[in-house]
Amino acid sequence: MLLAQEEAREEEDPEVMSQITDSHVTMTMGDIMEAGVDTSRYTLLWTLLYLAMHPEIQDKVHEEVDQALGERRFPRVSDRSELPYTDAVLHESMRISTVPPLGQPHTTLCDTKVGDYDIPEGTIVIINHYALHHDPEQWRDPEVFRPERFLDQTGKMAPKPESWLPFSAGRRVCLGESVAKPELHLLLAGIMRHFKISLPPGTEVNFEPYGGSFANVPRDFNIVAESRL
Repeated sequence: MLLAQEEAREEEDPEVMSQITDSHVTMTMGDIMEAGVDTSRYTLLWTLLYLAMHPEIQDKVHEEVDQALGERRFPRVSDRSELPYTDAVLHESMRISTVPPLGQPHTTLCDTKVGDYDIPEGTIVIINHYALHHDPEQWRDPEVFRPERFLDQTGKMAPKPESWLPFSAGRRVCLGESVAKPELHLLLAGIMRHFKISLPPGTEVNFEPYGGSFANVPRDFNIVAESRL
């Protein structure tokens, strides 16, 4: 669509369409792949790894998916509200693995103050999502994979904790959040509906990520997918 708009720019408003250049198209595609596709892919990989290592949690997801879907083999986006535990698993995965460990850099527009700190105008500010998601003052046993921390007493999704920010926050919050969350939920529910995931016998999982400050990428691992249908 971008390429078509680029070709049509001279036939429409030249001033507006001149913004759609080859560089703009290239950078937009890079943003879509890196910020949209890769982040979701890594989140799903981390989630599958944690579920394979915690069969008792996976059993709860299987039970919930089977009960919510009934005879249907595939989930729908509209099933999300009926699958709160599955949603909580994803939220906990995004917390403990934190695929984007650091947020995008921003610059202060004026002199400001945060707590006891003076932040001058023009200062680059970056949120440390990983540190926030592993802060023992905000999370009990932060290194433990516990989806229940995102559920209320009725088993439904509780209000989002202020310290849970995998998509950042504020006016520059990730544009893809409203797409990524239901997309990941749909994919995970579909996988759990059809498969039981486990690790091959004798597998030693290396949780030391790679990818630097740009992405918390899981190291290669093998899984066994056993059909449930």
